[in-house]
Amino acid sequence: MYPIKTILIVGASGLTGRALLDLALEDPVIERVIVWVRQPLGIQHPKLSELTIDFNELEHYRSQLHADAVLCCLGTTIKQAGSEARFKTVDYFYPLQLAMMAKMNGIHRFAVISSLGANAQSPNFYLRTKGQLEKALVALAFDRLVVVRPSLLAGARHEFRLGERIGLVLGKLLSGLLRGSLARYRPIPVQAVAWNLLEAIKEDNGQTITLESEILAAKFAAAQS
Repeated sequence: MYPIKTILIVGASGLTGRALLDLALEDPVIERVIVWVRQPLGIQHPKLSELTIDFNELEHYRSQLHADAVLCCLGTTIKQAGSEARFKTVDYFYPLQLAMMAKMNGIHRFAVISSLGANAQSPNFYLRTKGQLEKALVALAFDRLVVVRPSLLAGARHEFRLGERIGLVLGKLLSGLLRGSLARYRPIPVQAVAWNLLEAIKEDNGQTITLESEILAAKFAAAQS
């Protein structure tokens, strides 16, 4: 494969997407960062190109999909989406359509945020949807596919999520007890997820890689030491 100079981030207004955008703009290897968003981010940077799009009409933007790699940070919750059907549209159909468009346009690298416990056979709708997306993306046979499976994300969101906030508080209180196989359930800083996404997609390694939450945390900690 070849070095990455231009990346497309989809979902840059979200918690992880914004952290990823900040890292990419500071990365000396990346020469251009394109973002597709619903509403303007209000950011000015010489590397940054922004396109405001209608995600319900993704196919209309295929001619403008040109990058060395696509990093998909789209995601919502069933409560925020309003229904399971709408959740699946955002967390399954949008990312999969984006990946199919990237593949058709000759883009060889794709990265996506999944979830701890993702499993296409899970009885849990959320985890089953995430697992189904992973399975569909693997079938597209990208030269480089990066899947990250974080636990609860620790970071400052614009919107309040009660269940997530409770989980983070409990996770921090119990983190000392979450050892061994339970370490994967510790809350993870959003910066760790974003850093791993960018570093993994830049690696000149033609394979599918799935990074579990404890691995994300360990790699990030090692890089900071």
